[in-house]
Amino acid sequence: MEPERITVKGIARLAGVSIGTVDRVLHDRGGVSPETKRRVDGIIASLGYEPNFIARQLSLNKTYTFRAVLPRVDQDSGYWSLCLAGIRRAERDLAPFGTKLRIDEFDRYDRDAYRALLEDLVADPCDGLLIAPVLPEELLPALARLDAALPYAFFDADAPGASPVATISQNAFRGGYLAGRMMSLLSSGGSGQLVAVSAHAGDRHIGLRIEGFEAFFHDAASLSPPSAPRTIEVAECPELEEPEDCDRFLSLLFRELPGISGVLVANSSGHLVGDWLASRGQKRGCAVVSWDMVPANVRALREGKIDCVLSQRPAEQAREGLERLFRAAVRGDADASLAYIPLEVYFSENIPEQEER
Repeated sequence: MEPERITVKGIARLAGVSIGTVDRVLHDRGGVSPETKRRVDGIIASLGYEPNFIARQLSLNKTYTFRAVLPRVDQDSGYWSLCLAGIRRAERDLAPFGTKLRIDEFDRYDRDAYRALLEDLVADPCDGLLIAPVLPEELLPALARLDAALPYAFFDADAPGASPVATISQNAFRGGYLAGRMMSLLSSGGSGQLVAVSAHAGDRHIGLRIEGFEAFFHDAASLSPPSAPRTIEVAECPELEEPEDCDRFLSLLFRELPGISGVLVANSSGHLVGDWLASRGQKRGCAVVSWDMVPANVRALREGKIDCVLSQRPAEQAREGLERLFRAAVRGDADASLAYIPLEVYFSENIPEQEER
């Protein structure tokens, strides 16, 4: 079966625009927003779009196989399913360019199985790797054993000490700072005890979120000292997604710290805290801020059990990560800089229609 011919249609699919928009950009006819033009121009440049180049690619009939490595999609309240959706979208967009994809999910709580997967990646890396760099202490030694010419890209977080061709991530510290600003607006008129909950104490970006959260209230106090200074307790619960452990943890937390007016959940498990508070009639007067529009958080946001969700747009991170990996492998275009995806802020009033469905 012959591969689909790579034309303006393929570029339009990658850019998420119409064929007419691509044609207007190619012929400089105007009528295209600056942001869209930059995106289309970037894809055209990265693919080296020209009839002769496309003909060469088709005549070579070259197939590129990539591996995407991420935690199991049922972990972290389904956060990784959002990432996988972005990967699948990029897979569909890149299929006409002769790409194939293997998905490798792993249990982030089973280090032996993860090490075994990493050994398999070293033995058979294909033409490039897209990786969510959780557990960097296990990942970095494996990456060091790869062929130096093999491209790999990160999404969701960075991993200092590695040399990816691209990293598409969040600015975790600034995200935590923004979460502090939201909490200040939402919690008991700017007073009372606050708690920052970490479900993955070893994750660098989780730690940076909490540091940013604390930094906001430190800065706010220095600029305009409140009548009752905010105190922040950092609490760790690695088993937050286990119902019995979650109940035990929250029961003890609210017993030892009466008067909590706000809880930051520094990952996508905010719905667990919101549901627990609501089930005990304690949600009123206690703001809950969390991360990412996983289905359970969307539901809790709609029901008033979460007050605010910050989205790092995980599907967009993963999609762009695979596209940049493709460009590095096919065209040799590597941008090793860390690219941050802008954060989005959601309340019950602005839940996107597609999330409601």
